[in-house]
Amino acid sequence: MALKVDLCSVMHAKMLPGKGLGFNHSGSQIFTNLSLGKNAPTSLPCLSWRNEKQHYNYNHKVLCMSARRATKLNAVVIPLEAGDTRQLPLKVDKVYTTTVVSVKTLAGPKGGIGEICHIVLNHGGKFSFVEGQFLHVHFQSVLRDFSIASSRNGDSFDGQTLSLCVRRADLTEESVSNYLCNLKPGDEVQISGPVDGKMVFVQEPPEGKHIMVGTATGIAPFRSNLQRLFVDPNSGVTFNGLAAWLISGADDYNSLLYDNEFTQIEKDNSYHFKYQRALNNSVDDSIYEGRDEIFRLLNGGAYIYFAGSKSMMPEILEIFEKIAQEKGVDWKEMLRKLKQNGQWRVEVY
Repeated sequence: MALKVDLCSVMHAKMLPGKGLGFNHSGSQIFTNLSLGKNAPTSLPCLSWRNEKQHYNYNHKVLCMSARRATKLNAVVIPLEAGDTRQLPLKVDKVYTTTVVSVKTLAGPKGGIGEICHIVLNHGGKFSFVEGQFLHVHFQSVLRDFSIASSRNGDSFDGQTLSLCVRRADLTEESVSNYLCNLKPGDEVQISGPVDGKMVFVQEPPEGKHIMVGTATGIAPFRSNLQRLFVDPNSGVTFNGLAAWLISGADDYNSLLYDNEFTQIEKDNSYHFKYQRALNNSVDDSIYEGRDEIFRLLNGGAYIYFAGSKSMMPEILEIFEKIAQEKGVDWKEMLRKLKQNGQWRVEVY
């Protein structure tokens, strides 16, 4: 998810004539310089953040400088973070060259803004990761992070590939998501990582329970974990009772991602997996509908994961507080304990 800077003071800005302009955003470390001449005016147009959910870029945050024209930044990596978001590295140790196997449109207008693509990359068995992690795609001078959408053995389970779920943010040549969605079989893509994310399932005995709430491309790490649990023939995972419960938020049936796959998993593992569609992005309604079982599972030590647009979290927190009040539970104290125990995990952008 990109953030666009129109030159307005949402960040702290300090400037002197003939000096550089430094930006610092609380919650992250962002520094860049705009060179100003000695006689340059000390007033600038407004510096504003625009949440690129409006631009359908759900993967991470990129800083663009605009005074009616884009200006490239010197920084290779720009870690814009807020709250429970993941961190980009300041240093990359190794870069891997992968080859595109396929690019498939899952939802949205093909070739247009909002298109969501499933991209399979062949790394030749050299890139090792676990389910729930994310990686970095290197494009021009930009480093962008994307959750891995396949199990550690790839969609073909041969250990040679991995998959990404990418939403096309815009149609510019500088857009990483546009670059990825335009790839063709045989093209090369540079990646680095992997990086541990909050969506990595806790390694526990088979009785571990995992509740997942995802919207848009936030479904990627959940698909990764579900492949490992139920589809990958090399996983050797066994269960006692319910192992996973997925609540998938989407505008409508046409925008549900991997719906056929999750439906088949539920059909084959009805005792161990529950799949719930939340159309019109009504994830809060779905949580309320399953409130008794969700609270019972959380009180029993289950883990709950949230991934997707950060705009979903306020309503989710409100519905949990409402349920807690109905049950006579101190929600603030319950949430504090869940976070302390690592049971409450959020990765939003």
